[in-house]
Amino acid sequence: MSKHLELGRKIKALVDRGVRGEKQAAENMLNALLKKHNISIEEIEGDKIEPYYFNLKNDEHELWYQIVKHVNYLIKCYGEFPEKLIKDHRLGGNYMIECSASNYVEIEAKYSFYNKLYKEELEVFFSAFLMANNLLVDNPNINQDISELSIEEFKKWRRRKEMAEKITVGKFRKQLSRGNV
Repeated sequence: MSKHLELGRKIKALVDRGVRGEKQAAENMLNALLKKHNISIEEIEGDKIEPYYFNLKNDEHELWYQIVKHVNYLIKCYGEFPEKLIKDHRLGGNYMIECSASNYVEIEAKYSFYNKLYKEELEVFFSAFLMANNLLVDNPNINQDISELSIEEFKKWRRRKEMAEKITVGKFRKQLSRGNV
């Protein structure tokens, strides 16, 4: 797929989701791109099913899969492809979907947004888990004086504290082995 079509599809997604000024600016950009590269809107909105590749890490494919199926449950997903297969067949990534360009643009945008949000939430959960189980070691970012925190940092600290209060706390008991008796 040409880079101009891909860019056009991304801008078209902004047009579809945008509001007021954002939508108008995206429409202007799309019209300029169509004119400059002699592309039709039909080419951008085309429903032709094509393969699209993603490079995902081990811990990212489950979220990606949920987003793909949320966009369109009928999209076919393939992967994880071994490195040798990727190299031998010059694949563009370790996971592949077959979908329309508009579905691909939506998946790419949603995955980028939700993956970032998920990682931020995972960071909060991890520190809350440590806090709940009294495993927290001195970390200046976590054990800071509350009065020194910015508003955003305070909100994050409060969420961590509230989350920690709801986490199941484990009761670890040291095991004595025969050698220690």
